[in-house]
Amino acid sequence: MRAEGFAEYNGKRYEFHPEKHFGTLDWGRGVWTYDNTWYWGSGNCDVDGHAFGFNIGYGFGNTKAASENVIFYDGVAHKIDDVTFVIPEDDYCKPWKFTSSDGRFEMDFMPLLDRSACLDYKLIVSDQHQVFGRMSGTTVLDDGTKVEIKDVLCFAEKVHNRY
Repeated sequence: MRAEGFAEYNGKRYEFHPEKHFGTLDWGRGVWTYDNTWYWGSGNCDVDGHAFGFNIGYGFGNTKAASENVIFYDGVAHKIDDVTFVIPEDDYCKPWKFTSSDGRFEMDFMPLLDRSACLDYKLIVSDQHQVFGRMSGTTVLDDGTKVEIKDVLCFAEKVHNRY
């Protein structure tokens, strides 16, 4: 979504203009299980004058009827199938890959920052890795049009909660 307005932080005002700024709405829904792991990623940009964005993820519950995997292009939603996050097991700051079961979302992700937080009280656990970085690759719209993105600043995360 295009963003317009301002935010003030630490005495400084930050202006947002719809011709160059975007926002993402994080709207959680459902009933979480006691022990749950989810994967989520989102980003947006302009591609050759067209508004482009994506929302990908899994682990949020029952996705048999619908999932949150979607590409937005010029205000139109293009649903995509299951997306797998391929995350290096030994280091969240090594390159990741994303691949969809329908071949319509094939991306490489170069991490810049792992905003991690972990607590473990045995019965209550939260291990979060929200990683910011740059995404590059190809996605395919409903009509078969290929859209290539390069170095789009976005985030992807893996979160495990037990509470």
